[in-house]
Amino acid sequence: MKKKRITQWLPVIVSVLLAAATLVIYSVVYDEYSAVTYLQVSAAALVPAVFPIIGTVTKREVPIYLGILAAIHIFLASDLGSALGFYSLIPSWDLIMHGFFGLVFAAAAKEFMLRWGGGSMKKGGFYLLIFLSTAGAAALWEVWEFTCDIILDGDAQRVKEAIANGTNPIADTMTDIIITLVGVAVFFIVIFIAKTHGRKQDEKRDSNL
Repeated sequence: MKKKRITQWLPVIVSVLLAAATLVIYSVVYDEYSAVTYLQVSAAALVPAVFPIIGTVTKREVPIYLGILAAIHIFLASDLGSALGFYSLIPSWDLIMHGFFGLVFAAAAKEFMLRWGGGSMKKGGFYLLIFLSTAGAAALWEVWEFTCDIILDGDAQRVKEAIANGTNPIADTMTDIIITLVGVAVFFIVIFIAKTHGRKQDEKRDSNL
């Protein structure tokens, strides 16, 4: 049991090591240092710790794949995307990250809803709640970006950029939310394929009895 608990922390350890490597590269590549970047990368690396902490508090382990997915997303979005400039280097990087976020959040919502009695719901209501929860998370993220833009005078939502280019200033926000929901759709497809494959395996096993 102790070994299993240690295993739960592996995604956190990997996330922290990747963040440390990212900051070393960042300090070497870039002449100007941003305290916000150091803080963002360091704080984001600890996000996967949420899952083993919840497992410890509730005395019921959270599936390790959630920590792995979170660590991957943090590395791609925060380390590569923000710190090392992939958002600027690859125009579609932001959309990919929002789509991946939708998939990760939907998977997490499914696991926690099952813990909180969601398994007793009808399937339609269960998956609808996952969809709405992820849509709400996407909207809250856009509120966070909007708030940060106001406080830090940034342009994470590309409003200033859009106005300067004469394009729709809310296009980036709405596209981000829509792509997040595409990530949810991918999650549903994966669940459908997994269940279909499972049924076929059961039928094949029964036919061999």
